[in-house]
Amino acid sequence: MSKRTAVRDLKCSAIEVKSQNFDWTEGYGETWEYWEACNCSECSAIVLGREGDRHSDVDSDSECSGSLSGEGPMMNYWYPIEIDDVEDAARKLIHLPLCVVKVGDETGLALTGGGMNLAWEICEAFITLGYLPPTHFCDLPGMAGKDVDSKRNRHIIAACLRSYSIQAGWAKRGAERLRETIKRSREFNARDRKAS
Repeated sequence: MSKRTAVRDLKCSAIEVKSQNFDWTEGYGETWEYWEACNCSECSAIVLGREGDRHSDVDSDSECSGSLSGEGPMMNYWYPIEIDDVEDAARKLIHLPLCVVKVGDETGLALTGGGMNLAWEICEAFITLGYLPPTHFCDLPGMAGKDVDSKRNRHIIAACLRSYSIQAGWAKRGAERLRETIKRSREFNARDRKAS
């Protein structure tokens, strides 16, 4: 994880994000595209590219003939979030199994691998891009050998707990507003009945 943003400074606009279904096998370049940072196989430079690209083919300033190993989106879903600089975001995610995607006019994240519960990595990706993680992924799996006391994982856990806390506050205020609406409606109906 690059320099960590303090949990209190993470944006809360992604707390309720859920995965959206999408078929990555259709319409590349017309309806969707992606950005993924890869390490060059020869010089280890971080380069935006695709599986099989040569470093020098995607970076005109390089003469390196090393290859890239970007996978692109692998699972048939994605997570919409606002991303202003897709290339910068892709570079920040190099250590995670996610890439930046654009579907229609919306940006977001997609998994570049699967086969196990990647909630830790999904949450870390949102945090890395400056967002509190969606509560949908905050039920982090207990994994054998996972060091919950490492700085990195404590930061992820703290962000998840803050997401839950904020969402709980939203739910509490929503319930209070609904109770107030019911109370006002009953008072209005009682006045209306008296007037008739």
